[in-house]
Amino acid sequence: MSQTRGTFDFIFDYVDRESYTKYFRLVVAVCGYIIVRGLYQKWATKFHIQQEVNRDNAEKAAKPAKDAELQKQYEEKLQQEAKTFGWGKKTRRDTKLKQAYIEDQFNELRQRHQSAYDAAEDHDIEYLLED
Repeated sequence: MSQTRGTFDFIFDYVDRESYTKYFRLVVAVCGYIIVRGLYQKWATKFHIQQEVNRDNAEKAAKPAKDAELQKQYEEKLQQEAKTFGWGKKTRRDTKLKQAYIEDQFNELRQRHQSAYDAAEDHDIEYLLED
């Protein structure tokens, strides 16, 4: 009678059955870890991106209210400073408001000038960047 052997039983002619089982389990565990790790990384990336999008949307939604609150605090600060300036109440308030307006205009002009300068600077060296 011939004994039927399984498909991979010839391996046991060269390697002990216990060693083969131990290493086979190790290979299965490592491959499983690699597969699960890849899937987890993809999920974690998507989750992180979704968290960032949600946070950005929340900030965009809260920005007008936050800007309005900051503007209100700024105006209150100007009113407080205007009270300590000098002459009459109306003159102090007008002086502080004009000063704030001029500072805002100056900062805006400086910002435009700086961005225009940066754009011109990039334009000057653009031909070097194309290569």
